[in-house]
Amino acid sequence: MNKKIKTVTGLIAISFLAGCSTSGSTGSAGSSGDSSQTGQKEIEISYWRPQASGPEDDFYVRRVEEFNKAYQGKIKLKMEPITRGNSFAYEDKINAAVASHTLPDVVSMDGPNVANYAASNIIVPLDNYFAKEDLNDFVPSIVQQGTYQGKFYAAGLAESSVVLFYNKKIMKQFGIEPPTKIEDAWTWDQWYDVMKKTASKDVFGTNMINDKGEWMTYAFEQLWISAGTDIVNKEGNTTNGWVNSDKGLDAAKFLQKLANEKLFNIDPKPTEFEEGKAATKLGGPWNIPGFKNYPDLEWGITYFPKKAGGSLSSPSGSWAIGVTADSKHPKEAAEVVKWMTNKDSSSQLAKATSMPASRKSAYDNLPEYNDLPLRVIKDQVTTVSHARPVTPAYPVLTQKFAEALTDILMGADVKKSLDQVASAYDEEYKRNFK
Repeated sequence: MNKKIKTVTGLIAISFLAGCSTSGSTGSAGSSGDSSQTGQKEIEISYWRPQASGPEDDFYVRRVEEFNKAYQGKIKLKMEPITRGNSFAYEDKINAAVASHTLPDVVSMDGPNVANYAASNIIVPLDNYFAKEDLNDFVPSIVQQGTYQGKFYAAGLAESSVVLFYNKKIMKQFGIEPPTKIEDAWTWDQWYDVMKKTASKDVFGTNMINDKGEWMTYAFEQLWISAGTDIVNKEGNTTNGWVNSDKGLDAAKFLQKLANEKLFNIDPKPTEFEEGKAATKLGGPWNIPGFKNYPDLEWGITYFPKKAGGSLSSPSGSWAIGVTADSKHPKEAAEVVKWMTNKDSSSQLAKATSMPASRKSAYDNLPEYNDLPLRVIKDQVTTVSHARPVTPAYPVLTQKFAEALTDILMGADVKKSLDQVASAYDEEYKRNFK
């Protein structure tokens, strides 16, 4: 089997993007048409993205129209939104186009897929099209997410984050004042004490299980990072000695302690926090719009907890956009990527989706992030956010890690579970990417 096709097929293992949705008419890659105004060839660029809804789709339609007006007579962008839903229709279409070499010029991709797309030669480097100062305007995690083996392949359309929501009434009841400055973020032990103090027969100390799939990696890898390690090495070619290191064991044992003491519900009702059944909640900006449906809920936001003596690290990652290897006009396609991720696009998409912006400068247009509670999200995104591991074997890593962590929360042996992750991942990497 062709290695490219085999690798891309593995992408269907990824089914969750933390709170982000993405989102365009079709045209064959690299087609051209005559410009009635200039008499010169107008380059036609095709772009695929997953179908979104409401304000997000409106954003994409509007920005494409504005692009075509700005580049009239030079480049015409044709965008195709592809239904994704709870299936893998978008990924399936990408896979089929890879096999037949019929990819569009520009394609959107989930952040953890960037390395796989790059290693499989589906997308091309963008370093020649982005100036250094332009790259520096992206929040650091976006550059991390989009970089594979030292080359920048994909620019982030938006960002995400996970914070610790808290119930203000419950905090006041117990005299607890959550941190309002990033340097004062709770340690694991302080968060544990808060959970112990607030938990009761009817209230859990926290709500922290979104699902037992991609969420487990997205949210909890940060504990490994804060402990001074990671679940995979920087090169992305081995997990042995990382996910199962002593520091990694400490992170897993902390989570297991919370489970053993029943400080959270391992199979939670989705609205536990909103209904006052959990004192705190690990969640993201995507949760906030739903809070308005619970008028009795008084909520606040504080920072993702860190290990005492360790660094604060918060989850991040969202959809990105890049130029495909099938494009006959990579320079013009890169103009599309730059347009869809520039300051105006970044701030407009943030407003449309209630998700944080991927560019630092975009926050000039988002004053709501200057004050609490949203300031916490901005603090994390612009300073301590960390993208998920950049490795072409990410689908295997996230699946095995999620399975192991679920087992650990159910009482399985910590070291044995993490050793199995290391063994399975390292074998997969050696078999397909050495």
